Amino acid sequence: MLTRRTLMVITATLAASCGPFGSSLEVPQLLQPIPLTWHAMPDVYRFRVGQSYRNPGRMLSEIVGALEEDVENPHGPQSGHYTLTGHALEYPAPIPRRFEEIAEWIGGVETDILSVDARLASALGERGVLLPLDRFLANDTPTFTESFYPYLLGQFRGNGGLYALPASAEPLLLHYDARYFAQENVPPADESWDWDDLVAHAKKLTRRSEDGELLRWGLMSHMQGFWWALWQNEADVFDMTTGRCRLQEPAAGEALRFCYDLLHTHRVSPAIGAQESFRIFTLPNESWPAMSYIPYQSMWQQGYGWAELPRGNLRSVPVRADVGLAIHAQTKHTEIAYIALKGLLNTMQRFVHVPAQRDAVARLEEFHPNLPPEEAAALQRSMEHGRALPYNSVGPTMYQIVDDIARGANVATVVDEACSFLREGS
Repeated sequence: MLTRRTLMVITATLAASCGPFGSSLEVPQLLQPIPLTWHAMPDVYRFRVGQSYRNPGRMLSEIVGALEEDVENPHGPQSGHYTLTGHALEYPAPIPRRFEEIAEWIGGVETDILSVDARLASALGERGVLLPLDRFLANDTPTFTESFYPYLLGQFRGNGGLYALPASAEPLLLHYDARYFAQENVPPADESWDWDDLVAHAKKLTRRSEDGELLRWGLMSHMQGFWWALWQNEADVFDMTTGRCRLQEPAAGEALRFCYDLLHTHRVSPAIGAQESFRIFTLPNESWPAMSYIPYQSMWQQGYGWAELPRGNLRSVPVRADVGLAIHAQTKHTEIAYIALKGLLNTMQRFVHVPAQRDAVARLEEFHPNLPPEEAAALQRSMEHGRALPYNSVGPTMYQIVDDIARGANVATVVDEACSFLREGS
């Protein structure tokens, strides 16, 4: 059945193809479903629950198959009058490294819809590879735009507009080894924990031999920086409106001293830099930190649970937009591609780790029946308290802060150097 929008598109196509002697196309051909393609960029397959991202082609086929079977989807192939095939892209050789090289490669791919991450979406959009979606949203119902968490939408914006709609998200959570907790008589982490609880339990869970050799850390606190500590203490790094460094405010100093103490005073978290911290996952499983501040889908280890971040003065959770759907600038079917994008987005909410739309987050237990209720609730509350991680020049400043604190620099020095770095980069 043709929708009103589809009929309008077909009518416009007919009109455009009419010369002085009438249409050059036959009407029955126009009424055939329009074939569209969906290509997923490399490295954006991890949004899928389970391990099927190891076979991305099969995963994309599963999602397209589910879209086709969902006859009630108002933007599915039947209602939208299109067909869709999914393809997993592979990098060419040599692998493009710079945004300009990626844009040149993707610009030559014949596709209608593209899966991209947030940084790549804005980079490709600003280089004319992706269409801005603002004009589509302006003509859509306000409830559709409002269905997304605003802090996720903003991560797909660049100079020139919004270049993708978010399909999935990565909230920062406290992952913990439930078996080790039980062994050490530590209660499971839950929503009641605050920073004092974190320190007390991390001390108990940090294991050292009789001669002081470290056997296991109680906490890994900074794989994504110390944003959580600043934001939960009502502090920040930089004020984008005034262009002022905010690290010199008392609340920021207090938060950074708490982080410093985790590494050097309480000695419950490793004093290693931001990049080096990812080597934790190369350790034997029994040597992994008992607790880690990491995004949801980063932890596959069996026996680990997750809870909300222990709160400071308020709840604030860094959330990174994971995968978004965009429209390729070279598509010949912009309106139909937008319909298909919405249909695909609706279907993907059932497949992803953490959906990007509010109503889908509320239905997590329905989509993932094996998810323990308390962990589903932790994800839901984390999304409600979410805040976007910055991708601009403020982002590298956090790496410098982590590295300086890790090497033992006093907080005043850390703040001065970070503010100088920000001033030079502004």
